[in-house]
Amino acid sequence: MKRYLLIGAIVIVGLGVIGGGIILHRKSQRLQVVTDTGSSTASTSGDPKNNTFSQSLSRGKCQSSGTVEFSHLPMNIDDIGNVLPYGTMVGAHVIPTSHGYISPTDFQGPRDQYPVFAIADSTLVQVSHRGQAIGDNQDPNHKTDEYQLWFEHSCTFYSYYDLLTSLSSDLLTAIGGPLSGFDSKAVRIPIKAGQEVGRVGGQTVDFGVWNFEKTPDFFANAASYEPDRPYLDDMFKYFAPDLKAELLTKAARKAEPQTGKVNYDIAGKLVGGWFQEGTGGFQGPPGIQQGTGRYWDGHLAIAYDYIDPTSVKISVGNWPGGATQFAVKGNAPDPATIDIASGVVKYELTPGGYINGDTGAQWMIGSPIPNPKFTSNGSVQGVVLFQLTAADKLKVEFFPGKTAAQVTDFTPSALNYTR
Repeated sequence: MKRYLLIGAIVIVGLGVIGGGIILHRKSQRLQVVTDTGSSTASTSGDPKNNTFSQSLSRGKCQSSGTVEFSHLPMNIDDIGNVLPYGTMVGAHVIPTSHGYISPTDFQGPRDQYPVFAIADSTLVQVSHRGQAIGDNQDPNHKTDEYQLWFEHSCTFYSYYDLLTSLSSDLLTAIGGPLSGFDSKAVRIPIKAGQEVGRVGGQTVDFGVWNFEKTPDFFANAASYEPDRPYLDDMFKYFAPDLKAELLTKAARKAEPQTGKVNYDIAGKLVGGWFQEGTGGFQGPPGIQQGTGRYWDGHLAIAYDYIDPTSVKISVGNWPGGATQFAVKGNAPDPATIDIASGVVKYELTPGGYINGDTGAQWMIGSPIPNPKFTSNGSVQGVVLFQLTAADKLKVEFFPGKTAAQVTDFTPSALNYTR
């Protein structure tokens, strides 16, 4: 995917391939979590230095703790077309994504058009490769050649890039040459701020920041998610003030927080993430293979658009033909207000797209504008019924091709979801 298109009920955005590097290369990593309050702990010992990243990425070799200031931009500012926030729901990213995207100015350019730089002094701790496109709308025979880099800033503070189309020559030498397929390599390579680590062209760069000393974000059942998700931190916050100001001029989201959100759960309410019973939560059922299995099939999110948080969006992993995202006709009712007492709730599902809220003109997620809006902009593609049967239990049935007038109640095909 290299451009911004509206196809049927799916908003396809310029995200390169699926960009699920966290999922592809460490989806089996999991720590114990505390679920009575819905919040996750960084480690079983209570020590934030003993977290999932210090264990699986640094492999116990990190030393310090705390955050650092990012002293260099990830790309030259004139090479950045926009910065897309955390929380997109697109294709197989059914649950809001725990990374953002740095979008280059020219999407029609060749591979390796733009240099990508280290944002701070750090230690590169893992290099991974993706050799095949992943997702329901991807050709399984389409081979890719992309790299993911994990940076240790301290035992409690990490960042990463994904979808680099090549690595710098000095990094390739340091890791012993190119990787292939879905290879990963543990390393400990000192990196200097401003060092060119790779290049990108024709697609975005994934970017994320994790801070295991922050108060973890609330999830109704954190055990259903990757253990690092509650510790995702603001992607802009740690840049030096002048660099942060430059990056924010490229931010596609104007609503606060401009970094976006991934945590929409409210206990006892419809809003947020859900998983079909028996499908294993975010990680998917036992036996799903890294990089090839449809771990997202049982995912469901009733949340808000990542650029325009006033717009309700419904994202489902098992719509006929593959994972699909919808706008809601009428943009109501607000799922944050729906609880057990609401009974059966009906939404009509439509395609959605972006407009300039000030002019009404179509906006293709290019250069940032002051008032981006996500709106319903097509005929009804189907209907969904929701009913909270308990605070953490949801009855769900989708009716593709139907309108609200044609759907009155659940059928025996309804499915049960849980947090």
